[in-house]
Amino acid sequence: MPNPKGHEDSIKDSRFKAAWQSGPTRTIRVPIALAEVTLDYARQLDKTIEPLDTANSIIGSEVESKQPQSRDTMTGAEEVAWLKAENRRLQNLVSDMRIELYHTSPSDIELPEAADLLNRLKAKRKKSTATLADIETILEMIEG
Repeated sequence: MPNPKGHEDSIKDSRFKAAWQSGPTRTIRVPIALAEVTLDYARQLDKTIEPLDTANSIIGSEVESKQPQSRDTMTGAEEVAWLKAENRRLQNLVSDMRIELYHTSPSDIELPEAADLLNRLKAKRKKSTATLADIETILEMIEG
């Protein structure tokens, strides 16, 4: 049954106010021994960074104008800028690799022998009912 008081107007003032000024958050996994220190460091970084809408333009210009330096001597904002630039570089690299993989035909990939695959399968899944003929058929299907 729908909630009769569940209208947008009735919940407008009760919405959660974000505690972080850097924008949306996400859950991450860190070792228990480092959890408190990591959270403290994140809070310190969050205090030194401008709100998200203006931070991107400021950080982007900092990355382009500054010379590379040791990560040990960076301020919080500089480190965030460096990490964002590194993230962009890695995303471009992954994108290039995906394009290369897409254009690679199955005949360019060297597949293992059927007997080797069957042995590896039996080592991982001892009760597997696959036969050598099954593996050979699968390899033929992959090769096209």
